[in-house]
Amino acid sequence: NDVQFVEASKMLAVRMQKEGGDSLDKQIKYGFRLATSRYPKEEEVKILKDLYNSQSQWFSSNKSEALKFLKVGNKQLEEGYLNSKTAALAMVANTLLNHDETYMKR
Repeated sequence: NDVQFVEASKMLAVRMQKEGGDSLDKQIKYGFRLATSRYPKEEEVKILKDLYNSQSQWFSSNKSEALKFLKVGNKQLEEGYLNSKTAALAMVANTLLNHDETYMKR
């Protein structure tokens, strides 16, 4: 994806953490709602949680890659968000931003 798209994903991931609540479920549901203007179905939440878990595991094992990914673009994140959780959530946010319902009205 373009640098701007990665930046948008990072910023959505931060917003999901700051405003979405104290659990991964709440954060994913909040991000989904921001992106699509509807609440996700439980199956959609499960898919996004599975994506988060696989990305979190990878970024936790590759911390330098997480940091490299989070430093892409001009918009830099606050120090507290330069971690594997934010990187994994940014991958979820990237998926949300690529969702048909995010950029197309039905």
